[in-house]
Amino acid sequence: MSYTFDRTVPYRTHFSEYQQKWAELAHMKREDGILEVRFHWNNGPWRWNEAVHGALIPFFADLSHDPENECIIITGTGDSFLNQFDKETAQPATDRSKLVTYDWWWTVQTRMPSALIDIPVPVIAAVNGPVSIHPEIVLLSDIVIASETTVIVDRHLKDAGLVPTDGTNILYDELFGHNLARSALYLGTEISPAKAKDLGIFTEVLPIEDVLGRAWEIARNTIMPVPRIHRRMARETLIQPFREAYAKAIRASMATECYAAQAAPSGIPDGEGPKK
Repeated sequence: MSYTFDRTVPYRTHFSEYQQKWAELAHMKREDGILEVRFHWNNGPWRWNEAVHGALIPFFADLSHDPENECIIITGTGDSFLNQFDKETAQPATDRSKLVTYDWWWTVQTRMPSALIDIPVPVIAAVNGPVSIHPEIVLLSDIVIASETTVIVDRHLKDAGLVPTDGTNILYDELFGHNLARSALYLGTEISPAKAKDLGIFTEVLPIEDVLGRAWEIARNTIMPVPRIHRRMARETLIQPFREAYAKAIRASMATECYAAQAAPSGIPDGEGPKK
């Protein structure tokens, strides 16, 4: 049911509505205020295209405006979190029209990370394998439980010939330090589970079959016993440095990628990313 404005009722969303609305993007269940979001593509590993890219903005907004969500767990399906483009629906490599670079890329990617950052409750990532597409979806989570098969990599420059400035560069700089961030973006360096844990990016690294269960254990035993206002204000306070970093840099940063794509069209990654 679509939203109808009622001047007597504060705006909110309802799980029973958006669970069905987003069923093709994510399977969701909620228990005791804990919302599990399992991204998928035709019930298999999640794939990426521009429809998914743009949909994440209202998707995260729906999660944010449901006051019954008290903790969110995001995970993927199968043996990868987000490691594939959908070949059938990805735009052609030669299509770099202003429509693509503005409406599809700049407009969406300057807003999608903010929609994720604006989720008002703790977010736990249960990462079930490689992440080679928009790793900020994982890296902006408060707690990251990763499988032993999880690697993080940005392939913009190395594999696609595109400027690596869609916001992952902002997080790499914040999390990895200037030098590793630069070299990793130039070389398409795969950040291994051990390296990510040493850097403090992964909270824990576990066998893949234990990852989701551990996320639920943390949600139930650590996050949910905290009083509601403290849980929510913790999220607001602890995510603030990333909110500021994105507000400062994402628009100009993303504009450089779009400008360069207009000047010299390049390719996009084909098929799967790393397998570990």
